[in-house]
Amino acid sequence: MKKQNKILLAVIIIFLILIILVFGLPLFSNSDQHDISVTTNPLLWEIEGDKPSYLYGSIHLAKEEVLTLPDVVMDKLNEVDAVYTEIKLDEETQMYVLQMSILSDGQTLDDLLPSDVLNRLHMFLNSKGYPSSTFSNYKIWMVNSYLALLDNLDDYMIRPELDAYIWNLAVSKGKNTGGIETADEQINIFDDLSIEEQIQLLNDTLDSLESYQQIGINPIDVMLDAYLQGDLKLIQDLMLTDYDENDSFDLKMKNSLIINRNYNMSERISQLINDNPDEQFFFTIGAGHFYGDEGIINLLEKEGFNVERVLFRECNNCDSGEISIDGRCYYPYEK
Repeated sequence: MKKQNKILLAVIIIFLILIILVFGLPLFSNSDQHDISVTTNPLLWEIEGDKPSYLYGSIHLAKEEVLTLPDVVMDKLNEVDAVYTEIKLDEETQMYVLQMSILSDGQTLDDLLPSDVLNRLHMFLNSKGYPSSTFSNYKIWMVNSYLALLDNLDDYMIRPELDAYIWNLAVSKGKNTGGIETADEQINIFDDLSIEEQIQLLNDTLDSLESYQQIGINPIDVMLDAYLQGDLKLIQDLMLTDYDENDSFDLKMKNSLIINRNYNMSERISQLINDNPDEQFFFTIGAGHFYGDEGIINLLEKEGFNVERVLFRECNNCDSGEISIDGRCYYPYEK
């Protein structure tokens, strides 16, 4: 793989939540199909205490494989008082993100992209069956993030992505809900890039997608497989394939997309728990934020919390509403 693939995969695992909000939260649909790959190793941790809270590693995809929740995940979701996603996933936030993703003052991509990059983008869109004008009114960084999803857009039209599904379940169960970060904080990561840097990202993403296309691999499937394995190190390795710590732009993107946010989110999680000792929380955060010395798990442990992986055990009999897959119990994606 080319060096630039790390940027594309990091965006898939870390930052697609904004892209999902531009689609909105689609109507739910039932599915009776259970012959799918599911995780036997969910990314679920308990923050121990008299009233424990939980960390749940998500992937911002609308695949039935990730929406089929292990019973242990649903049990902890039912147990808590409040559910927090990276940012709020309510209608007001959706509309705001949509507004902030669109170019202002009548600008279009034609005004911002060099002709060779614009032509390259148009050719790629056409190869996927989309008109050249599909994203003409969107900011460059938003277009860049959409490109990896072109082969999977139908998923988002019939199902919510995992974070939105957790949010909607929380609302339906009467839980308190909130966001660990603000929409502005996430948007500003890319809005603060210069036009030249955004163009560089766009070119890098096109390089990556063309590389994957040549070898017949969908990058979404790459990250989905890693997520279903429940292996944080594998996810991190994929995100940072060929990461060059001596490259200033690589370092800038890693810090802004991952490291800085890990510190901010861990501090806010710590404050929420400490300020609300009688309340249990369920924090749903992109799985790429959990691994390593500067991952959220380790940072919370440095704050004095004991964080332990929650086991997903085999079972003989599933409760009402659950289905059995390979000896474990799951809640199917539900309306």
